[in-house]
Amino acid sequence: MSGDEFDDRDLVDVLRYETASGPSYRSVPAGEGTRIVAAHENELRKRIRVRRLGIAGIAIAVGVGGVLVEHAIVGALVAAILVGAGWLVEGDHEGFVPTVVDERIRLERAASTYDIDVHSADPYKE
Repeated sequence: MSGDEFDDRDLVDVLRYETASGPSYRSVPAGEGTRIVAAHENELRKRIRVRRLGIAGIAIAVGVGGVLVEHAIVGALVAAILVGAGWLVEGDHEGFVPTVVDERIRLERAASTYDIDVHSADPYKE
């Protein structure tokens, strides 16, 4: 094998995660980057859905509580405020879903370009 030839195992995709201290880069096997991003997006959608359902459940409980204590308008108003606030405030999800910044790049180049710590020739081996 000459110096210009390399194995597909030497290729990686580079993912960028946004953190409070700046971007963090991680390498994954070539071709896995878009699958990993899609999985993170799917997980984020699930988290948002569960959060919204929880807020809706609390709002319904507050509304029913208002009716039971004969203050239906106040209960409905508080429930509406809770639902509106819950839908508008999505929480801090920045950095949860990475972006693919480079695909099928040699591991050595990824390590030098994106400051990725490479502990071994194959970081996925135990």
